[in-house]
Amino acid sequence: MTERTVLCVDTADDIETISAAVSGEESLTPVEATSVTQATETVESESVDCVVTEYDLEDGSGLEIVEALREEQPQTPVVLFTGARPGEIDTASFEEMVVEYLNRDLPDAADRLGFVVDDVITHSAQVGFLAPDDEGSRLEALAEYDVDGMPIEESFSRLTDLIASHFDAAVAFIGLIEEEKEDFLACTGADWDSLTREDTICTHSMLQEDVMVVEDINEDKRFANNDKLHNLDIVSYAGANMTTDDGQIIGQVCLIDHEPRQYDESQKQDLQDFADTAMEILDLRQQLLDAKRTEVDA
Repeated sequence: MTERTVLCVDTADDIETISAAVSGEESLTPVEATSVTQATETVESESVDCVVTEYDLEDGSGLEIVEALREEQPQTPVVLFTGARPGEIDTASFEEMVVEYLNRDLPDAADRLGFVVDDVITHSAQVGFLAPDDEGSRLEALAEYDVDGMPIEESFSRLTDLIASHFDAAVAFIGLIEEEKEDFLACTGADWDSLTREDTICTHSMLQEDVMVVEDINEDKRFANNDKLHNLDIVSYAGANMTTDDGQIIGQVCLIDHEPRQYDESQKQDLQDFADTAMEILDLRQQLLDAKRTEVDA
């Protein structure tokens, strides 16, 4: 069973109650903080799977911790374990965050806390992933490519073979990022068909303009606890955007290794050039397909 780290935040007098309730669940390991400052430092330096916090703290409010999470670990869920009433809480601050409320004054609140935390972590992992602000337009741009109708597999397989050889990488793949998953059009070095958006690193890479490199996922709080990545033996990652002429990012060309790895600026540029080539091949194939259909219609 995967161990899940839970940051427990409360006053010095009450922290033991939260910590004990969390540790009662076999899969949960509590890490304690007794102030907003200490909790904020923790989320900035360590990967956590959930935060359980009192709303009213001696040096501020649980909202400040939520704000720090939004910047550092936006997919991490929060459980407000507090006597403060919902009407007293600025719920607008929780926008785009998974937040559960549990009134600590209820008779069985402490007994239920561990279950609630475990459940909200599982729920967050199932439904949460980052998406660009123009996701609707991006998906419309992707839909303009009839990948199933074009004979592209062999061309892309040759390209991923070349990419893997050029970088001496364990795995090279070309993927298109659909609404809920990333489909791999070609993959050299592994037999991967797709990954869900919440599991693939490309969900994060596509939000970055330049080539994204993760030298070691174990050292990156966004991915350190991603069981799917560990099961695939993914340790290092580099990804470059496939961008349409209209500026929509529809896919990625990526490198995977099973050990930590760095990439210099020249190598990053090479990877981007390969991604641009993949996009050009996709555009050309779509143009040929459109021309063929026009001839048939005529």
